[in-house]
Amino acid sequence: MNSAVFIGFAGLGLAVVLHIVFTAMTLGTGLLAALYRWKAYKENDAWAELFARRVFKVLIVSELFSGVWGTIITVFLAGFFTALTTLATDALFIPIAIAIASIMIRIPTIAISWYTWGKINPRTHSLIMWIMALSGFGVPFGFRAIFAEINNPTAVGYYLQTGKNPGWMPYADPLFWTLYLHTVAAVISVGGFVAASLTALENDVRGVKAGLTLGFGFLTAQLAFGPLYWYSLDLYSPLLFKAVNTTYGPLFGVKLVAVAALVVLGYMALKSARAGAIHPATKWLAPLALFVVVAGEILNDGARYPNMVLAGDKGLPATLFANFYMDIPMPAVYVILAFLILSVVVFTTAAFYALYRRFIAEIPETE
Repeated sequence: MNSAVFIGFAGLGLAVVLHIVFTAMTLGTGLLAALYRWKAYKENDAWAELFARRVFKVLIVSELFSGVWGTIITVFLAGFFTALTTLATDALFIPIAIAIASIMIRIPTIAISWYTWGKINPRTHSLIMWIMALSGFGVPFGFRAIFAEINNPTAVGYYLQTGKNPGWMPYADPLFWTLYLHTVAAVISVGGFVAASLTALENDVRGVKAGLTLGFGFLTAQLAFGPLYWYSLDLYSPLLFKAVNTTYGPLFGVKLVAVAALVVLGYMALKSARAGAIHPATKWLAPLALFVVVAGEILNDGARYPNMVLAGDKGLPATLFANFYMDIPMPAVYVILAFLILSVVVFTTAAFYALYRRFIAEIPETE
C-alpha cells in the first residue's frame, strides 16, 4: 500500500469513527427529545417540555458535527477511493437512496421542530418531532447495508457476476440485520447516557432518570445484539472475525471491560436516580459510552486493514479500489492530512465547549 492510499485509508477511517460518534449522539437524543415532547403534550407536563428542549439542543450540536464529518467521508471516498465509490453507487443504489432520503427528511424536520416550537399546535409539533426522530434511523438502515456488503459482499458479488442491479438484495445479506440491530441499540443507549451526563451537570434528577432509563434499557439490549453480531462475523466474515479476536484482541478486551463498567455504573446511577439522587459516576457515563462506540467502530472497520473489502477468507486490498483516474501528488496528500488533523482538534474542542461548558447553560430555555 503506497503512502497516498494509506493516508486515504487512515483518514477515511478517522472520519468514519468521528461521524459515528456524533451520529450516535444525535439519533439517541432525537428519540429522547421526541418522546418527552410527546409526553409534555399528552400530560401537559411543563418539565417534560423543558427537558425535551434541552435534549434537542444537544441534538442540534451533534447533528452539525455529524454532517460535517459525513461530508469529509464523501470527499475521501471520491478523492482516494473512486473505484469503490463507483461500485457502491452502481450495486448498492437502493441503500444509498434510503440513507439520502432519510437525511432529506431529517434535516428539514430538525429545523421545523426548532423554529415552530411553541408557535404551532402542540400535537402537530409532537408529530413533526416523531418524524424527525424516526427518520434518523433510516440513515443507518441505508449505510449499514453498505458496511455489511463490505464485510460480506452478497449483493455486490451478484452484481459483478451478472451485471444486473441487485435491487433489495443488500437487505438479504445475513450480516446486515445483526449489524443494524447492534447499531440502533447502541445509538439509543448512547443518546440516553449523553442526556443523563449533561443533565447531571444541571443537577436535574428527573432528567438524569429519564436519560438513564433509556440509556441503560438499550444497553441491556446490547448485551444480546453485540454477541449476536460478533457470532455472525464468525459465520459470514471469518477474516474480520479472526482479526478482531487476534490482531485487535487487546482493544476488543478493553471494549468488553468498558461495556462491563458501563453496565455496573449505569445500574448504580439509575438506582440512585430512582431514589431521587444523582450518583457521582453519572457524569462519566457519556464519555464511557462514547469510548465504547469508538472502540467498536475501530474493530468493525480498522480490523480489515490492509483490505478494503472482505469476501469470506479472502481480502481485497485498498489499493484495488484507489483512484486510478489520476495520481494524487504527495504534497496534496500531506495538505489534506494536515487539514484533517486540524479539523479533529478544532471540532473536538468545539464539541466539548458547546456541550459541556456553555451550550446548555447559556441558551435560554424559553422563547
